[in-house]
Amino acid sequence: MEYPTGAFAIIVLLQVPFGLLGVTVFALISGAYRDIWRVFRSRVSGWNLFVATGGFVGDLCYACSVVLVGGAIAGPIGGLFGVVGGLIVAMLYKEKINRWSTWVGMLAMGVGIWIVVSGGSPTSPTHGIYEFVGILIIVLATLVWGFENFAIAAGTDLMPAESFLFWRVGAAYIIGFILMWLLFPTSHEIARQVYSDPKLIAYGAVIGFGWSIWIIMGYYIAIAYAGGVRGGVMAGTFGFFFISFFSMTVYGVPFSSIVIFGSIIMFIGATLIITEPKELLASRR
Repeated sequence: MEYPTGAFAIIVLLQVPFGLLGVTVFALISGAYRDIWRVFRSRVSGWNLFVATGGFVGDLCYACSVVLVGGAIAGPIGGLFGVVGGLIVAMLYKEKINRWSTWVGMLAMGVGIWIVVSGGSPTSPTHGIYEFVGILIIVLATLVWGFENFAIAAGTDLMPAESFLFWRVGAAYIIGFILMWLLFPTSHEIARQVYSDPKLIAYGAVIGFGWSIWIIMGYYIAIAYAGGVRGGVMAGTFGFFFISFFSMTVYGVPFSSIVIFGSIIMFIGATLIITEPKELLASRR
């Protein structure tokens, strides 16, 4: 109804609430609910606030960027957050990445994403200065998610990832709802329409639960137990690749052979990074 207000409202009203429900169910089944309140007595409780607010800023930037440049462009760029996070982890957390497979893998990922974005000629809803701003916004989201990647990797060495996962989603919902209600009056009408339409609620359940599965398995647990470099690359590359893939398919962008070629290079690069000897991570732990 009023972009990017509409995209922001859909995230706050549908994706995050159902995602929070999914994470809550996971916490109950896994037993992590015991640590939900206990984490604030931990010596790394500051990570909770940083991870939750930082991750939400990235989510909001992504929503705005998709409106301006489309998911086919924003998806591959956003997927680089795993690589950015890996570099940040390597610099600040001293997680070793100085191996030929890591550097070649990162280079291959960058080349593959560039081929997908440029060679496939995905169209953008906007052009000129608006398209440029949209790309800058998704780059900002990538940087924010990269630092969040580092926060997860460092924080989860001292406490289970599942313990503060609830606050990543819960804080995002609280902050997002306050911002939406105060700053975007148009969202009030959007909220009324959303919650009075069973089809939209069903749509929200699909994207919300899907998001919770990705954030539980691909994001937090992967980074916590596979390391900030390998886990972050897996979460970012594979998750955002499929976002861009479905965006291109649904919106009818020509799916040329060059897109397949670039995707293969990208996946090869990710594989080189995530198949490094596990002893490197084990020795650091």
